[in-house]
Amino acid sequence: MGTRTLGLLAVGAVTLAGCTGGGEDPETTSASIATPTSGSSSNPSTTSSSGGSTTSSGEATPSSSTDDAARWTSPPEAARANTRQGAQEFAKWYTQVTGAAQHLMDGDLIREQSTTGCVKCEDMAALADGRKGVQHPSINPYQQITRVKVLKWGSQPTFQVDFAVPRHSLLNDAGQKEATVRAEKAAFAMRLERAGDRWAASEFTLAFRDGEA
Repeated sequence: MGTRTLGLLAVGAVTLAGCTGGGEDPETTSASIATPTSGSSSNPSTTSSSGGSTTSSGEATPSSSTDDAARWTSPPEAARANTRQGAQEFAKWYTQVTGAAQHLMDGDLIREQSTTGCVKCEDMAALADGRKGVQHPSINPYQQITRVKVLKWGSQPTFQVDFAVPRHSLLNDAGQKEATVRAEKAAFAMRLERAGDRWAASEFTLAFRDGEA
């Protein structure tokens, strides 16, 4: 059993249980910037339920909507409301924004939706920026939200957002495949604050469940 946690959140813990297998896994994980593990290959694609596609090996490929940076610069109306439901929608959307930032190598997408004092938010933004010239996900890896749970409600509400990371590739700047990231499950626990007429993330924890797809 194991859980890898990135960052610390004092209010509310993310409890994730996963079991690791016994064999050696040649694939890397979403929690690290991987080194090359497999060569590029061409496989026929099929349409997936998330709007993108999957190859015959089970890898997810991007859809045009997740490639569009403009989609992630402003929260949808449902995620702006100063209500419990509005905050919950923002928590879901912010999780997707952090994945889009990794895919698009644009840390400003995260910064624009975070408070200036959020250290872990800046760390995640810097990671997104740092993928330029290294490797970046071929898709938005945090797109598939499976559950949003209220951990604490108040002036600074806290949420747990569970999501599934599909098997996908890591690409170099030329768009060539250099590694494969295995499918796994993960969660954000985040604290929100009101910033003018919208929500912003002020702190979070990111945890991955080892060995669980």
